[in-house]
Amino acid sequence: MFSRFKDFVSRHKRKFVVTGVVVGGAWLALKYAQQKLHEYTENEAKEFVERSRRQQHYKSTERTCDQTILSLSPAIHESIINAVNTEELAAELQTATSEKLAIWEKLKVKAFTRVAALVYANSILVLLLRIQLNLVGGFLVRDANGESGLPTELQHVYLSLCHHLRDSGVVDLCNLIERHVQPILENVSLKKPMSLRDTEELFWSIQNSIESNVYDNPIKTISKYVFPPKEKVDTENLQDQEVQQLFSIMSETVDLLDSDEVASITRSCVSQSFAAVVDKLAEHFAPICSLEPVAGPSNEQVANAWASAMNGATKDCSFINPNNVTIPLAKLIPIVSKLTELNHNKKDLWIYQLVRNDLVKVFGANVYEAFGQKE
Repeated sequence: MFSRFKDFVSRHKRKFVVTGVVVGGAWLALKYAQQKLHEYTENEAKEFVERSRRQQHYKSTERTCDQTILSLSPAIHESIINAVNTEELAAELQTATSEKLAIWEKLKVKAFTRVAALVYANSILVLLLRIQLNLVGGFLVRDANGESGLPTELQHVYLSLCHHLRDSGVVDLCNLIERHVQPILENVSLKKPMSLRDTEELFWSIQNSIESNVYDNPIKTISKYVFPPKEKVDTENLQDQEVQQLFSIMSETVDLLDSDEVASITRSCVSQSFAAVVDKLAEHFAPICSLEPVAGPSNEQVANAWASAMNGATKDCSFINPNNVTIPLAKLIPIVSKLTELNHNKKDLWIYQLVRNDLVKVFGANVYEAFGQKE
């Protein structure tokens, strides 16, 4: 019996070896596949949790961005009103008995300066806060335990740098814009009939002039309007290492602000905002009852036009294409000035559409992703 079994094994020894190798290999392969599948499943679960965490954190950062922009924009708006004060000139115009035309000439420049300043300041504010808050958000999301390497006090100092725009930055920006608006408007008569297209071209000329000089183009040199010099940054509560880290982050932010990509996005925001201004002005070109050309106003009519324009002295009539209507510049100026009045009870004319701008949102997401990568 045993000899037969021994002979059988001997005759089929090679088959048993091959079968054993095949079966053992299959078993090892199965175990290896099970292990890899388990690891893959674990990794997928971890990546899913990480993606969900980052997605929720990013959404939270976006909400914070929107809320911060909307809360700071009225302060920027108020700073512009104080820097370019048309209300004083309007009051002086209504009480003056002489030199009214001279006051009108000043008011003409101030009114268009204030609109342009609000357009540029809002665009800069939106880009600045998107970069700052997404940069901080990127640092905070690096570690699941919140150990981002960015101390709370450093975050506070870094984010508070935007107050420079509200203070001296807005004043510098308004002065720059007024220097460009002055030569464009000084030769435009107060009696000139302005169509909606003429008004749009006037804003285009202002934008083109502001952005034509490489050295003082605000969208190419945003950083100098939004950040104070390093020696004026309050670092009293920071350690030496934190001060170095702060200046490093500031330098990275400046590189982003002065980049061609940010300049392109800011230019798009500015153009979008000027288009919104023209759309708003179109409402005032519609209610005109005659397409017949009207003789230009006399100097006396120009001098007294503010009160009638502010009182909205227009007649009800049927719809007329705004492009076929003209308004003397003297009557257009108070309308333009009124657009920039600060009213806390209504939405800002431009800031909401800038907050929802897709280009700005995508850029903010890219900043978040770039600074959210673990080193």
